[in-house]
Amino acid sequence: MVSKSSHISRLSKPMARLVTAAFWLPVPALALYVILFPDQLADRPGLTAAHFPAGPLSAPATAAAIAALVIISAPTLWGLWELKRLFEGYAAGAIFNIGAALRLRACGYAVLLSAAKTGVGSVLLSLALSIDRPQNARALVVSFSSDDLALLLIGGIVLVIARVMEEAARIADENAAFV
Repeated sequence: MVSKSSHISRLSKPMARLVTAAFWLPVPALALYVILFPDQLADRPGLTAAHFPAGPLSAPATAAAIAALVIISAPTLWGLWELKRLFEGYAAGAIFNIGAALRLRACGYAVLLSAAKTGVGSVLLSLALSIDRPQNARALVVSFSSDDLALLLIGGIVLVIARVMEEAARIADENAAFV
């Protein structure tokens, strides 16, 4: 009979590779999105009320839009990196230990930080799209989404599960020390 931990290890190897690929994809994809489809930026949720003109962007506005999207993607990238490390640990057999719990906790914090992406993203993108507009036509947009609330709840749940795993690993270490 094959142990459950070997199943976890076997499943974690391809997951680590998948998450690694997902980690490297967003930044070039976001840059291509801004360069190839600049007219769609004004239609992003939360920005439509500012009535930014659709169309090509200047080089400074393009660079600012790419930077804004990368900045708001940073928590997701951090979470993917920690998730990759978590799966690599699982693949190596490190399933119920403090290291795995700490990586899961980092994933939870990354999800919590991702909850700010709508508000921060709308501010940064509205600043980027305002670069080329006349002084009296610039707009600063702040928006929020119910998805942000869901991310807060999911991040909180992941943090609680990580804390439970930390405590279980601590108890397991104590028990192993008595034997």
